[in-house]
Amino acid sequence: MTAESTIVTTRPATAQAAGDDLVASGVSWSVDGALIVDGVDVSVPAGTVTGLLGPNGSGKSSLLRAVAGTTRPDTGVVTLDGQDLLAMRRRERARQVAVVEQESTADVPLTVLDVVLLGRTPHRPAPDDEQRALEALETVGMSELADRDWHTLSGGERQRVHLARAVTQQPRLLLLDEPTNHLDIHFQLTLLKFVRDLRVTTLAALHDLNLAAAYCDQLVVLAGGRVVASGTPEEVLVPDVVRAVFGVDCDVHPHPRTGRPVLTFSPLQG
Repeated sequence: MTAESTIVTTRPATAQAAGDDLVASGVSWSVDGALIVDGVDVSVPAGTVTGLLGPNGSGKSSLLRAVAGTTRPDTGVVTLDGQDLLAMRRRERARQVAVVEQESTADVPLTVLDVVLLGRTPHRPAPDDEQRALEALETVGMSELADRDWHTLSGGERQRVHLARAVTQQPRLLLLDEPTNHLDIHFQLTLLKFVRDLRVTTLAALHDLNLAAAYCDQLVVLAGGRVVASGTPEEVLVPDVVRAVFGVDCDVHPHPRTGRPVLTFSPLQG
């Protein structure tokens, strides 16, 4: 059986937009006739964090790019607070939406502070641009490296700088594609707690199911470019869903401190 045929969505993924709610309805995107994102509906309530889960090739990054407007979906509507994001001019959309990608490089010589200041581009000129950038660097523990050459940073350090850039942008919507890539466990936890405490409407693609359970308000699971489950971590991260989507068995226990789901995995038997 396929994941699509064995899972019933646990909670409707769409809702009426209110406040800074993100609502994506019927989003599809194809490459050379192959559907990568297939009629996806996702809603992220204002000020909450929604985790986007799924195996490699499930369409997570492609959906994020469609929501961000960096690739134009074939069909569908994406709104923030009822405003059509895809119909906005590029500069106006950049004032609303910040994106942190898995990998991002710069070929020109830049300092760490220069990279963070790129987040101020949609708002410039403003007298407090540099102060905002420095404050964002401090929040991610990178203020001491403000004058460092960007090319000398490790992958984890670059990821933290890109989050600082996104925060400096003052977005109403934050889109994160594997934000914990290259980070050790301390900074994985620190970064996701920081994102949650921002209370900015956030859609984040994540690989680690336990991190998603710990820091997301709701989860959306993709398989084959389609939504196959959605709801709270307790509703979504159950053995049947994990087995059908990821091809592993799991046991689920409440975290001794938070009560949120903690998963332990084992290969399928037989």
